Amino acid sequence: MIFVASIAFAALALMLSTWKAFYLRLPKIMWIGVGAFVVWMLVVMVLSGAPINQQIWGVFGRNNGFLSYFSLAILLVSVALIQEKRFYWKLVEALVLTSVPVTIYALVQIAGRDPISWSLMAPFATLGNINFSSAFFGLASVCSTILAFSPKQPPWLRICLILMVLVDLGIILETGSIQGVMIYFAGIGVAGFFAVRGSLHLQRLQIPYVILGICAFVLTSMALKDMGPLARFIFGETILFRFDYWYAGWAMTLKHPIFGVGLDSYGDWYREARGEIATLRTTPDRITNTAHNIYLDISASGGFPLIAAYLILLGCAFWASIKFIRRNKSFDPYFVALFSAWVAYLVQATISINQIGVGIWGWLFTGALIGYEISTRESKESPSPGKLRAGNLQLPASLALMGIAGSVLGFLLAFIPFNADAKFKSSLQSGDLTQLESRATALGATSFHMELTLDAAIKANNKLLAAKITDDLLQRYPRVFMGWRVKQILTSTSDQEREEAYSRLKELDPFNPDIQYTP
Repeated sequence: MIFVASIAFAALALMLSTWKAFYLRLPKIMWIGVGAFVVWMLVVMVLSGAPINQQIWGVFGRNNGFLSYFSLAILLVSVALIQEKRFYWKLVEALVLTSVPVTIYALVQIAGRDPISWSLMAPFATLGNINFSSAFFGLASVCSTILAFSPKQPPWLRICLILMVLVDLGIILETGSIQGVMIYFAGIGVAGFFAVRGSLHLQRLQIPYVILGICAFVLTSMALKDMGPLARFIFGETILFRFDYWYAGWAMTLKHPIFGVGLDSYGDWYREARGEIATLRTTPDRITNTAHNIYLDISASGGFPLIAAYLILLGCAFWASIKFIRRNKSFDPYFVALFSAWVAYLVQATISINQIGVGIWGWLFTGALIGYEISTRESKESPSPGKLRAGNLQLPASLALMGIAGSVLGFLLAFIPFNADAKFKSSLQSGDLTQLESRATALGATSFHMELTLDAAIKANNKLLAAKITDDLLQRYPRVFMGWRVKQILTSTSDQEREEAYSRLKELDPFNPDIQYTP
């Protein structure tokens, strides 16, 4: 979030400096989509009733609040505005080059040599979770494969790219996550169509290829429901859990169709919305703070208006791609890489989370497809896109200073929760409960920090502090299940407060059989 916000606010400062000129460079429908997306997030923050700080920065470990989504939207627009063909080539190359250090780090983790004491010695690299690293390697492998087989590629670079793909696919298999596999096959499947379409000898196979792709899509969809020949390769317990999470996200959307439940506030409503089957499928304590589906996360957070605005942006990218495809019959490796990876990201978005390290590429590529179509409307002389290149961006001093000022502002805004978390960790390690309480309520801290503090107070048998933290927690975050649970069992709780706690627990988790009235 720190890096994304810093870059986005720098770009925003540059755009505002010449707003009128920039406005005319993009379709009005795109500006409508971006404007509606940002404005409705602000409306949701005010009217949804969710905690404001939670909506600004997001919940702990996700950070999918206003700041992140606003920054992603700004970057999407910025990339669309550049409209230089070579820039979009470099954007594809940037994803490929980024995968190099991430691959090396994942291999270090597989070897059990990670110098950082993460929770597990697993190949999640810097993405924090094997599902996210699997997804990232899937996206990078799609682009690497397409560039490896593009025309005029130097033999040494072709070999390096193929080796990188093989290694990354091996890492994906090592993670055990199907996300990377699905992304890779979805992306390569799309790229295969363009390869068939661009070949004089294979053009007649376009329709059979599309039919084959539709059959693969249907079989994969069936497998997600434990049906068909692919079920044993795709279906698993985690898929079943995802159906529970999707159901809850859709239930929240239907119950709060206009303003949603609040930005990144899915977790506050999950217990109530999940239904009886999901509650009893394993244990009532199997919970989540995301729908594991980006579209449902957005609709649950901000209702139908927010998801509609997001779909407008995706629609702009899709329509721009269609216009380019109609105009260009030859195989353009960089467009194919952009479009294939973008489609693969949209597929991944149906089963995963907006993890910023992965999601940033989806938003960048959305803007890139729009800008690429505009940049290729007129034939312009440009060097061959066969090799990976690097370049420098030069700006006038005044604009550079504006960009720096914007970057500093973005950094400071995103640094607030980072700083709060770093100080909280220091207090947690020291064991000072008084300091811990102070850090848990600081600007940028989350309900998670307060819950950890409450847990520490209970373990230290400090009943007075536990009662104080419980009251403060429920005042700030009235939908936190743990707060009401502790409130119900504290000896200092009055009978009337105990009845209220029981009533609130039943309201928050109506099908939980473990909730009993404690006199």
